[in-house]
Parts: sequence; C-alpha cells; structure tokens
Amino acid sequence: MQKLLFTLISSFIVFSINAQTLLDTAINFTVKDTYGNTLQLYDILDEGKIVVIDFFSTT
Repeated sequence: MQKLLFTLISSFIVFSINAQTLLDTAINFTVKDTYGNTLQLYDILDEGKIVVIDFFSTT
C-alpha cells in the first residue's frame, strides 16, 4: 500500500511540474466587458491591480 501511494504521489509531482508554462511575461490583449467598455491588460496592470483570468466553457 505504501509503495502504491508513493508511486501515485511521485507521478503527480512529476506531471504537475511538466504542466507549468515557461512564459514569464504576459501578452497584452484587449477585451470588452459586459458594459461594452474596452479593457487592455497592460492598462490594468499599470494601475497596480491584480488580474485573474479564468477560462471556462459550457456544453
């Protein structure tokens, strides 16, 4: 049981390390919010705000 648990945890760590991106600089992009205002990523970051981008989909 301990060997199986160790193998699963080790596999999880190895695969999660490989899943990380190598990008260290965000690419500027423009979007419209629900009110029709145009927003640019760099403008928001220049104001010192934190940006969280959530990608989701529905079926």
